[in-house]
Amino acid sequence: MKRSIVLLLVLVVATSVFAAGAREAKDNQVIVYAALDEKTVQDLAKAFEAKTGIKVDVALQIEQAGSVTGRIKAEASSPRADVFIGGNSNYHADLAANGYLQAYRSPMIDEAKISAQFMDSANYWTGWYLGALCLLYNTSRYEKEIAPLGLRPPTTWDDLLNPAYKGEVIASNPATTGGAYLMMCAQIFRLGDEQKGFDYIRALDKNVATYTAGANGSIPLVSQGEAIVGFAWGHDTLKQQAQGDLPITIVFPEETGFEIGAASIIQGAPNKENAMKFIDFLLSAEAGKINAANGYRYPVRAGVDLPAGVPAFETLSFAPWDLQLAEVKTDAWKKAWAEITGK
Repeated sequence: MKRSIVLLLVLVVATSVFAAGAREAKDNQVIVYAALDEKTVQDLAKAFEAKTGIKVDVALQIEQAGSVTGRIKAEASSPRADVFIGGNSNYHADLAANGYLQAYRSPMIDEAKISAQFMDSANYWTGWYLGALCLLYNTSRYEKEIAPLGLRPPTTWDDLLNPAYKGEVIASNPATTGGAYLMMCAQIFRLGDEQKGFDYIRALDKNVATYTAGANGSIPLVSQGEAIVGFAWGHDTLKQQAQGDLPITIVFPEETGFEIGAASIIQGAPNKENAMKFIDFLLSAEAGKINAANGYRYPVRAGVDLPAGVPAFETLSFAPWDLQLAEVKTDAWKKAWAEITGK
């Protein structure tokens, strides 16, 4: 009898130890959904694992934030991921407004003295990088076709309305990419009201050759000479030009649009504590260097070196931005754009 009791106790202890080990293995991870390029995501994952010992499972990596948010909403009854990184803050704000995120304010914000303007006031999303919209034009086609007309290079948003560019502008669709929506916001904010902004979109539509699904669809088309000018994310354009010696000129226009690249913790995250640590890591100088080196993106914290040729963020000119209004008006402004363009 005593022997049976002893064996039973040994079995219970062994089972408990095994179960604890299994829980530890499961708990020692963070599951990430990412709307960023693969190399940046993988480099961030490796650096975080090396620093903390916590395994990063990149369960979804796709450079379309809308697809990621759709996945998070579809899984809401049984969340599979802990953290959503990448995509501009509007996507995260939409998730927060509909109850798909849980609030967290990283202590790194105060430690690194990061401006509150890059953070959600309710702490549902954390800004960790910035991006600015640029214009790009095919240098050769401009010199051969536009310069002889006595026109200066296209360096302002209003330059895109010149009849000389009829059928020669590549734009993108705000229904499918956040960059296009923020470009529309920039027109509304810089011109002072919705009507003037929509008048601009109406005038621009007359010159647009095509609307691409992605924010950077203009880069290959303009580079190949299929159109003269377009707009895209500056960091992506600079990176592609550096890597491929593209025959384009890049200009950051005055009163341009910008994005706050965000990260957030998903409501019901299986590994909440590790998710918080991952958010903290994204605000570190190490993560900022990885993001800047791979993606040419601007970290929200100061003191991180940028790749050669990337203008300092503080040298750029931005439209007077109303982040909250841009979030609240997302559906209405996209609907107005669709009615104007027929897309």
